[in-house]
Amino acid sequence: MKLYQLAPLALFALTPTAFADGFYGLGEVTYSNQSLDQNHFDTALSASGATGLSSSDSGSGAQWRLQGGYRFNPYLAMEAGYIDFGKAKYQASYAGGSAEGTLKAGGLDMAALIGLPLNDSILVFGKVGVVDAKVESNLTASAPANSASGSDSVYSIRPLVGVGAIYKLTQNVDLRGDYDYVSGLGTSSKTGQMNSSMFSMGVGYNF
Repeated sequence: MKLYQLAPLALFALTPTAFADGFYGLGEVTYSNQSLDQNHFDTALSASGATGLSSSDSGSGAQWRLQGGYRFNPYLAMEAGYIDFGKAKYQASYAGGSAEGTLKAGGLDMAALIGLPLNDSILVFGKVGVVDAKVESNLTASAPANSASGSDSVYSIRPLVGVGAIYKLTQNVDLRGDYDYVSGLGTSSKTGQMNSSMFSMGVGYNF
């Protein structure tokens, strides 16, 4: 490729964009769907005398997240903050009784964002990072398996992946949407595990 053919690419690389470098803060409302591994609670109930066991799980609701980050250029940013993953619910029935359980999580995250500006107002990105979440489980069971009742907690480090988009409202204020997925929060032996899919929408401020 001749030098004159590279000139437009060099000009594009040097052209200032609205997505400049610097620090930013972000607050988002999230809507998440959780699913848990029923086997953890099923096993505890069966070991405590439950027979004819039937169980199910569910989990969705609104939570929140706060992030702070630094944009090195329009194509790369690093951010960290706190995510409330919400709660997954467990229900079971068995001969002579029933049980209810929950698995909830929340903790710190850190992620790298790889961005692609589509124009001066819109940027799309992919995200990869890790979360360090506190996972808490609770089970309340009636007789004849009431001995299975109890609670436990564990800290769990898990990978996070996501995609999203930013729309620049002003030079300092952005509207942002994210989709994130984290699997295997918790441990199968102590708390059981849950997966979380999160849709988030919020406002960012560029300092």
